[in-house]
Amino acid sequence: MRQLYGIARPPIAWDRDYLRARVRAYDSATLSQFTATGEPVWAGEGNYDPESGAIPFARVRFFERGTGGVWLNFEQESVLSENAETVRATIAEEGASFIGDIQAITGLTMLAVREAIRELVAWGIVTNDTVEALREIARWKPLIPRTGADPTSWLPADYNPSPNRRFVRTRPSVRRLPKWRRPDRPGSAVSGWTGRWSLVRRRGTMGPDLPEEERAERIARQWLARYGIVSREWWRRERPPVSWRSIYRELKRLEFRGEVRRGYFVKGLGGAQFALPDAVEWLRTVASEDQSSADFVVIAASDPANVYNLPLELVDRDALSRPRGSGALLVTRGGRVAIAIEGRGKRFSVADWLTADDLTAAKKAVLEYLRGERGASYFM
Repeated sequence: MRQLYGIARPPIAWDRDYLRARVRAYDSATLSQFTATGEPVWAGEGNYDPESGAIPFARVRFFERGTGGVWLNFEQESVLSENAETVRATIAEEGASFIGDIQAITGLTMLAVREAIRELVAWGIVTNDTVEALREIARWKPLIPRTGADPTSWLPADYNPSPNRRFVRTRPSVRRLPKWRRPDRPGSAVSGWTGRWSLVRRRGTMGPDLPEEERAERIARQWLARYGIVSREWWRRERPPVSWRSIYRELKRLEFRGEVRRGYFVKGLGGAQFALPDAVEWLRTVASEDQSSADFVVIAASDPANVYNLPLELVDRDALSRPRGSGALLVTRGGRVAIAIEGRGKRFSVADWLTADDLTAAKKAVLEYLRGERGASYFM
């Protein structure tokens, strides 16, 4: 998890794909135990739609407590609903609060409080001291569209209403309402989410106000620890609140100190590449080995280790390297894409260089991955 600090990714994929592929015999309870130490903090992100006013919960990022100012960007002004503003004001006044306390103070229903918290999480305004609350938020579906959406958008473009009559759909779709659950069962609508909710913008979470040079150096060191090789493509993908020029300047300083090397190590990446000495030697070792007998590696398309999702423009991409959808997977061998999978196995495309025996081995690797039996050796 420390290696993945600072990067924002879909919330459901952290347990399902990223950590399972890196930790042998991964159990989701271990992440809960690590979060309970107080070191990691999570903050959500959403995709705001100005037309409807909705903001689905799209990504979450983990970072070390006290370093939020290095990774979080608050340039976009939040547009909150009335309930969300009420809940935010309550948390700001009362401090870290359980959801039951928030409901008692605000007088809102439990469903309204949950929806308000989901909205605040998507705006990156509140967080929780447990990862279980994050998992609940990821499973929670928004109830109805926010106010401000056009209620006549479902009507045909050429529809002319009758005089003195309004045909406007005011009732929410029943398919978007949460299903009823027994109050004594886990996940019930009337039971609260675990942990305490607090504001992200706190000194303990954000840390001190650091100069841009120091923030750039922390990002540069984090990227070197995560990827081994750093170029501008990492900045274009992650978009931290620090310019690439500042990060590049700090990478040059690390080069002058002898901590990193500069060169052209990976074809297709930008010309200015900085690498740790161990990463350079590892690349030379891999390049000299015969990869035709290497094991098949299954990786989520959204995984930070997937170089095929980098914004590369000067390289002819493999036609199979960009499967679509949140459940997309890649099966590779020696860095070459063997199978591209969409919908976690519903659709797939196979490379023409695979033999019958290779295809059997690749499919076996996919089955082991989907069952949670394969992993922990990819990134060792």
